[in-house]
Amino acid sequence: MLNVKSVKWFLPVLLLFLMPGCSTTEKCAQKTESSVQEAEAHVKNAPYRVRGKRYTPMSVADALQYHETGYASWYGGKARRLKTSSGEYINPQRSMTAAHKTLPMPCKVKVTCLETGKSTVVRINNRGPFHSNRLIDLTTAAASRIGLHRRGVSRVRLEVISVGDGPHEVSAR
Repeated sequence: MLNVKSVKWFLPVLLLFLMPGCSTTEKCAQKTESSVQEAEAHVKNAPYRVRGKRYTPMSVADALQYHETGYASWYGGKARRLKTSSGEYINPQRSMTAAHKTLPMPCKVKVTCLETGKSTVVRINNRGPFHSNRLIDLTTAAASRIGLHRRGVSRVRLEVISVGDGPHEVSAR
């Protein structure tokens, strides 16, 4: 017969063993020519125009090599629902997403704030920022995570982690 003390101990240990089975992480494809070509067919990278200027998103192969340092800003404010360029609706106060002018959508990027040293991974699903000196626009949630929210604009380093989604996701490394 089980007593109360053994049940209190047994349940947390059982949960520790069962939790890894609940994981939803998927492995990214390795960066091979065929995986890059397949991802190319499943990302949004058509040229577009804003205020008379034409932007041409980079290829998947170029994006997988991409890293840059520049200025980041944030958007979303108190909005609870915004439609992105990719057609998704996000809550900028919760979504770890960002806007970039030329990276293919979707892709995941590591953003490091050079002033705070904090970093986070965001999913590019929007276009912008359309200011000449800005590299990336983070949602309120992502900006808060790296200490950018109170600063408004800050220098950051970007490194592409992967391009594409689900079975069409290709890792940069």
